[in-house]
Amino acid sequence: MNYTVSDRNLLIVEDDEVLKKEIINYFSTSNTVYTASDVDEAVEILTEKGNIDAVVLDLILKNSMGLDLFKAFPLIASPPVIILSTLGSEDTILSGLTSGAADFVVKPCSMRLLETHIAMRLLPKADAVASFGAFSVNANTRTVKYKGNPIALTPSEFNILFFLVKNRGEYFTADEIYEKIWCAPSLRTTTVRAHLSSLRRKLKAAMPSSDIIRTEFNKGYCFTGEVL
Repeated sequence: MNYTVSDRNLLIVEDDEVLKKEIINYFSTSNTVYTASDVDEAVEILTEKGNIDAVVLDLILKNSMGLDLFKAFPLIASPPVIILSTLGSEDTILSGLTSGAADFVVKPCSMRLLETHIAMRLLPKADAVASFGAFSVNANTRTVKYKGNPIALTPSEFNILFFLVKNRGEYFTADEIYEKIWCAPSLRTTTVRAHLSSLRRKLKAAMPSSDIIRTEFNKGYCFTGEVL
C-alpha cells in the first residue's frame, strides 16, 4: 500500500503554532489544509466545508478539550479523526479511540509517520461507498442512508458498521472488532458490545423489515447485506 496522502482536504486542530506550521508545510504541497485552534473553530470548518477527508486532533487545546469535538458529530458529517497528543497513557488512548477516533498518534512524531497513519485511515474514493439495495454506507462523507433517508450514527457506531460492511458475511466477536478497528488490545471491554447494541437498535428502527447485523453464539456479529 502507498502510505502517502494527496489530493485531500485535511483539518488540523492544533494550538501549538510551531507544530501547526510544520504540519501545514508538510501536507499543503499536495493537499488542501485547513486549521483550527479550538473545537468551535473546527466545528465551524467541518460544517461550512462539508468535504473534509480527515481531521488531525490535539486533545489539549487552549479553549477546549479535543474530545469535545466528537459531541458535535451527530450534527455534522464526521470524517476519520486521528488524535495527535502528548498524552500517551493506555487509558487516554482507549478513551480517544472509544470516543470515536479512528487512530491515535503520540507526540512527538515525524511528519512521515503522521502521514502514514492518516493514509491508513483514508480509503481510495472508489472503495469508500458500499450499497445494498436501498441501503448505502459512504466512508468519504461518513454517512449511512436507507431509501435516501439518513441514519444518524455516532463515530464509533459508523466505524463498526463500515468494518462489518467491508467484511460482509464474516463473523467477528466484539473483541475482534475492537482490535481490528482500533488496532489495540480489547482488554475485554464492554464498549464494543454497547456500541453494537445501539447500532443495531438504530438500524432496526430505520429498517424494521431487515436484520442486516446478525449474531450467532460463539461466532459473533455479521453484516448480511440482506436489505428488504
